[in-house]
Amino acid sequence: MKRPVLAVCCLSCLITLAEAQQPDVVIYPRPREDTKLAVADFVPRTFAGQDTQAALEVFNQVLWDDLLFSAFFQMPSKSFYPLKPLRLPQDVSFENWQAPTLDVDFLILGNLQINETRATVEAYLYDVKTRQQVLGKRYTISDSELIRRVAHEFADQVVFQLSAGTSRGISRTQIAITSLKGGSKEIYVMDYDGFNQRTITANGGLNKFPEWSADNSTLAFVSNLPNSSRWELWLQGLQGGRSVIPVSTSYVSSPEISPTSQLIAFSTRSPEKTDPDIYVSDLAGKGRKNLSNHPAIDTSPTWSPTGNQIAFVSDRTGTPQIWMVDADGSNLQRLVTEGGHCDSPSWSPDGRFVSYSWQAPTQWKHDIYVIEVATGKIFQLTSGRGSNESPHWSPDARHISFQSTRTGSKQIFIMNADGKNIKQITAYGINESPAWSGYFELARENRAGQQEEDER
Repeated sequence: MKRPVLAVCCLSCLITLAEAQQPDVVIYPRPREDTKLAVADFVPRTFAGQDTQAALEVFNQVLWDDLLFSAFFQMPSKSFYPLKPLRLPQDVSFENWQAPTLDVDFLILGNLQINETRATVEAYLYDVKTRQQVLGKRYTISDSELIRRVAHEFADQVVFQLSAGTSRGISRTQIAITSLKGGSKEIYVMDYDGFNQRTITANGGLNKFPEWSADNSTLAFVSNLPNSSRWELWLQGLQGGRSVIPVSTSYVSSPEISPTSQLIAFSTRSPEKTDPDIYVSDLAGKGRKNLSNHPAIDTSPTWSPTGNQIAFVSDRTGTPQIWMVDADGSNLQRLVTEGGHCDSPSWSPDGRFVSYSWQAPTQWKHDIYVIEVATGKIFQLTSGRGSNESPHWSPDARHISFQSTRTGSKQIFIMNADGKNIKQITAYGINESPAWSGYFELARENRAGQQEEDER
């Protein structure tokens, strides 16, 4: 949670919890009509060795999961598929995929083979109605451990193609988290589905509230090193290099880098004050400006996608609520007015919504809500067991990551932006404060032992 300790007062609520449970948020961009997609299991190209079979199991599951979670497609059960394996396009009998039990619009098929030095994947996307190839790719990788990456990449290319370029998909994105394993809280980065988790910090201290720069090269977070009484604001390059942004007191929290990667917003206090305010400075700590400047607790800033506004949490009216202000400190407005305890706002990349967690006055736990900025309409996304907090948007604004205690300890979950299709992606340790990356450039990934070419 992006907040200092706050006293929660049970005030009268302007709307009840039930009134907030309005119809589902609509996920944009939406296809003009439902697209029915079949994903036939990839098969060996030549011989089915043990390594090839193991890679196929991973590839087929990852590709299916990625496309299903994209929320773009209606995907009929594989139990309705024709039994004939599809290795190459000439193996397809298109009329079988237009039977009433299937009647799909598009079909994915392909093959995979591993030999001693490399793995090769051939992947195809066909329009079943026209029987024309839409996409054909051949991937060659030097390490079979990269097979998940190939599945992610092809899934994103399918999403991009079938959404007419309105989405780049999220399969190759990553999520940064704070994880407690042993006696320290460290920053980790993992694939969007929870795999390939790796450490970013290993300082043995407390590291919290990671946030990405717009180009994904840097993480901002706060750190309290062992045997230190000070919190520090760090910028950590993912390819190496670290800097500390100086602050004037021992407290700093909840940083977020601006969409231009030129500025950073964070919560800290001046030496003469006891309560923190929202500050903005450049990435060297220069030009620091107090945007909120109020005798209350102001924390958890989040930039609008244009960089022109910042939403944040303030208890200036008695309980923590969501406010927003222009990036120059003018035009202060209260965004959420329901009382209770609001926390951890996150502005959607399309600018339509601010997500946040809310604890109603009569509730013991938080749930995830979104407010439509233009209309003030509020939608509840989570309910049921456990406390759900720290929402963070995916770069396509179609998904949200969050932390939850619904399975016991704090773990990371992802879901569609309408609250559906919730998936747990961590299980070991205590995990919190997820931050979803932006898009990674394909060329950067291909340098890691992967080659790709069109297969026409």
